[in-house]
Amino acid sequence: MREELRARRVKMTSQQEVLFAQEKNIPVIDIRPPEEFSTGHIPGSVNIPLYRPITGWGTRSVLRRAGFAFFGIFNGTELNPDFFSDIVAAVSKELGAVLLCNIGGRIDVTDTNPAGTQSRSLIAAYEIGRLKITDGDIKVLKGGFSEWKRNSRPVKRTDGK
Repeated sequence: MREELRARRVKMTSQQEVLFAQEKNIPVIDIRPPEEFSTGHIPGSVNIPLYRPITGWGTRSVLRRAGFAFFGIFNGTELNPDFFSDIVAAVSKELGAVLLCNIGGRIDVTDTNPAGTQSRSLIAAYEIGRLKITDGDIKVLKGGFSEWKRNSRPVKRTDGK
């Protein structure tokens, strides 16, 4: 995946570059679940979750829940079926977009991790590249929203708290 992201010119971007992107009307897309987004997000960003909680009680859904529970995860997720149509509507064909999740991930190789660090925003960047919906750059926020908060950048809440 890392090599494809590099081939598609996906770049890691700084927090200051996100502010510049917003000034140029480049969409900032937060792919975290709505519950995380509502407790704090970058002002002006839009929420398009890559994953959602497992829905339904059919055989497949029950087996998926059981599989997650086996590993101690009681809030398993599945791909958001609206992700692709929502992304097509949100990403600027000319300008691209900035994506973010909690950690941001890493495309670059490190001494401790020769494959980089996978994240939800890098997975989303990969999927957007497969759709070929933009001639602009797709960027991923370095350090994600967690780093944004740690650096006391502006945060907006929509959960009423």
